[in-house]
Amino acid sequence: MPFHQLPLNLFTSGSAHSQSPWANYDLEVDVASGIAVFFGGEAAVSTLALQPMYGRLWHGWYNAPGCHAIVWELVKTLLQGPVSSYPERLPLSLGLDGKEGPKYIASQSGTVMEHTCHLAHVLNNSNWSECTPVGQRFSSTPMQLMIIDIGEVPTEDTTLPPRSSRYSSLSIIASIASIAACAMCARVEDWSSFAMILLGIVSSGVTSFVMSTGKITLTQLSAGDAAPPGDGMLLSDSRIVILRGREEDVNAVTKGKLRLKLKGGRYTLPLCAFIGLSQATLQLIHMPSASLPGQIMFLLSLLVSGGCNLYLSAKKHDVQSSALIALLNTPKVKTYQTNSRTTAAVLACLALCWKSGTPPILVFQNIVPIQTKPWKALLKLLDKNIEEKNTLFTIGDDDDDDDDNDLTIEEGQRLEELIGDAQAAYQRYIQDDVLPAGTV
Repeated sequence: MPFHQLPLNLFTSGSAHSQSPWANYDLEVDVASGIAVFFGGEAAVSTLALQPMYGRLWHGWYNAPGCHAIVWELVKTLLQGPVSSYPERLPLSLGLDGKEGPKYIASQSGTVMEHTCHLAHVLNNSNWSECTPVGQRFSSTPMQLMIIDIGEVPTEDTTLPPRSSRYSSLSIIASIASIAACAMCARVEDWSSFAMILLGIVSSGVTSFVMSTGKITLTQLSAGDAAPPGDGMLLSDSRIVILRGREEDVNAVTKGKLRLKLKGGRYTLPLCAFIGLSQATLQLIHMPSASLPGQIMFLLSLLVSGGCNLYLSAKKHDVQSSALIALLNTPKVKTYQTNSRTTAAVLACLALCWKSGTPPILVFQNIVPIQTKPWKALLKLLDKNIEEKNTLFTIGDDDDDDDDNDLTIEEGQRLEELIGDAQAAYQRYIQDDVLPAGTV
């Protein structure tokens, strides 16, 4: 049979179509548009957890992947206990609470906590102020020391929801991308893709709206009337955080729990879970059968919004630390980058012992547990200078007692290095915290 007389259906049959490279391309896009909604779950939850800290009602109005993970966290919150007690469980589900903080040692009461709460973890990993370098000698054990003077922490009834403006405009880009994708689908008259992208915008937007109405509060443990000040330190491998303030205010950092209460939470949480579940189910069912242009627009909207969520998730700690500082009534913070552990230990002793009269050994031995002769000699000098309230770290002739004379040449050289570190720390602390402003 001549070629021009071949039946037309030979070229339009299913088998011939399946051999077309475009057919494989369509199949790949179909699969991608169906399963794409299940990616980015962790980033979606992290971004949602930031909404109460931003407090922006217009955040989150974009078609985002990962709604299934949000649904799971909301359902888990609802099923773990009575709906009325969700404010305690929701921060744990969203990652706003639950991290373990470093060891805490109270300098006056002697309390030792091997593990502290989430807020202590945030403080220990935050950089609120510029570091002031202390000491010139090179050491293999540099440390950072942060001194935080905590004011009166507001009670639950008066705590205002914290606000942060960091990276707050980023979601506008994702919203514009999703709206543009909707417009392109309408232009090619793919109403199925249009409806699914719009569903994603509404679902994510409503959930973000509900979370942005949340009020974050900090539960506190009251202290006894005769309780001493709660001064103490958080200890980790590379940082020491000095906490100074009333016992109940320090307890808010070391033992406090975060609560997240939403407006109409017992009703809106199930609603958000239902909307998110509907989004994941309908997009999974309908998007593989949409047109190729509609599927591409759908995937592009997920790509942009997923990238936005991923970036915000990476910046979660920065946003969280800048927002949660409001819960502590904006404490005064000073940060020092010390050249050695000795310098950090001396600064800690001065911060905790200068005004309180606490023996420096109670602080020093927790930071530097080594009990060699040079350390003992340094501690003796430090104790005397603090007791006498010397504004300069002095080494008198009367300190050359039998213990110091027993030092070997190597131990004497080591002591000189330690004294140099101590003098640098002493001078910086006295200048910053003891002498009047402008005094050198």
